[in-house]
Amino acid sequence: MSHSRPLRLRDVRNVFRLIGEVRELGEDPKIWRPHMVRRLRKLFSAEIVVSSEVHAQTTRVPGKLRIIDIGWSCDSEGNLWDIHSERDDETLEAWRLAAGQVPEAPEDAEVEIPVRPIQPVYGGRSFVLSQYCLPHINAVDQLGLHRSFGDEHFSAGEHRLIRLFHVELGRLWKKDALRKVTNPTQDLPPRLSQTLSELLAGRSEKEVAARLDLSRHTIHNYVKALHQRFEVSSRGELLAKAGAANKPDFTPKLSITLPRGDEALVRRDDD
Repeated sequence: MSHSRPLRLRDVRNVFRLIGEVRELGEDPKIWRPHMVRRLRKLFSAEIVVSSEVHAQTTRVPGKLRIIDIGWSCDSEGNLWDIHSERDDETLEAWRLAAGQVPEAPEDAEVEIPVRPIQPVYGGRSFVLSQYCLPHINAVDQLGLHRSFGDEHFSAGEHRLIRLFHVELGRLWKKDALRKVTNPTQDLPPRLSQTLSELLAGRSEKEVAARLDLSRHTIHNYVKALHQRFEVSSRGELLAKAGAANKPDFTPKLSITLPRGDEALVRRDDD
């Protein structure tokens, strides 16, 4: 690997500027991921940039997994193409290794073996691949950059810079971060949604009851249900939190958002 092009402050600033651009684009991966691969291609003079998330789901065959790879890629001309492949031929152990999960510690082990990427970033002169493990949603985000034969080699500094970018991006998908961006207004029952809209418009419970042709007691119960839904204890807190939830959260979402609970692996919908 070439050791030319040492890491520069300007390069680091460009990385964080791109993180900001991705966040400002909002949550749709069909918007922020294509923008990201195009910008990375220019920042690193790459021939091809590939960015995808790889999810694993259990199948009806014991020990076999369904692997879903979905994302975007960009070539030297700025042309984009989406990535979407599925296969059912991976074993659980192979996925654990790919996801950066080391084997479990034996029962008599004195220390706990941590779960961590085995090779978070690797490659060489013409290719760099970074993997960011997201074990809480059973996924791995992958970022690959390629240069053509004969082009200047990737330097050690560029390897570090690519990894820095990927780590900062991956922080947005950590368990705590994903919990914070959950929108409590999603999937509200119709009456709760109508009540909330009226409250956000500045109306009292009495006025809401009149507009919806319901009793004040019923509306009061709806308001109490909204307090529970938003985990607040006052109308002021409710309006503040609901108003913030209705605004763009500027957090890039992954393409697959299946309800997983606390299990490491989820079952397919058709199981």
